[in-house]
Amino acid sequence: IATLAKLAGMKYIVFTTKHHSGFCMWDTKTTEFNIMNTPYGRDLLAEYVEETRKAGLGVGFYFSPEDFMFLYEKGLPVRRRFVEPIPEKIMDEYLELVELQCMELMTKYGDIDNIFFDGGEGPLQEKCKEVVWELQPNIVVSRGAMKTPEQKILGIISEDPWQSCITMGTQWAIKPTNEEYKSGARLIEILIETRAKGGNLLLNIGPEP
Repeated sequence: IATLAKLAGMKYIVFTTKHHSGFCMWDTKTTEFNIMNTPYGRDLLAEYVEETRKAGLGVGFYFSPEDFMFLYEKGLPVRRRFVEPIPEKIMDEYLELVELQCMELMTKYGDIDNIFFDGGEGPLQEKCKEVVWELQPNIVVSRGAMKTPEQKILGIISEDPWQSCITMGTQWAIKPTNEEYKSGARLIEILIETRAKGGNLLLNIGPEP
């Protein structure tokens, strides 16, 4: 993948380290819900970082502060938006979890060029930004620090940095049947329009875990 990305003219890749499910794709000490406890049994994130650097590309991480497994283990509804605030004691544990996970990501794999924090603004995302900027002051934080539209690009030219998140199909997660993928011509059109308007394109090329 890294070789193909380099040949296609990409400058960096962003890898999903943890999506909303809470499953960690690296060797983490924060939860048993991680790739080391699968038949694969290896730190896939470490392999990604090594091969991406070898290809001469920037290393990017995607990280979701939201964690459905944590909510499930705490007996809370598994959802992204809460009508009532999460109890303070549990919220403190939640913040500690994302802090420790971000610390691992920023200290185990060398210099990271870019990180994308999914989810809306709130204390979890703010904690994540605080941690990564403290440990790696030169890292570029995209979502949370710049415009990141989904499934569309900005309608006007912008002098401020922005990054658009677009899937090759119609959905973020895997859709095994009746999926409609964009044609190669359409993808090229999107890339051209994005560059013309001064942005970067975060193209989702596979199903998220």
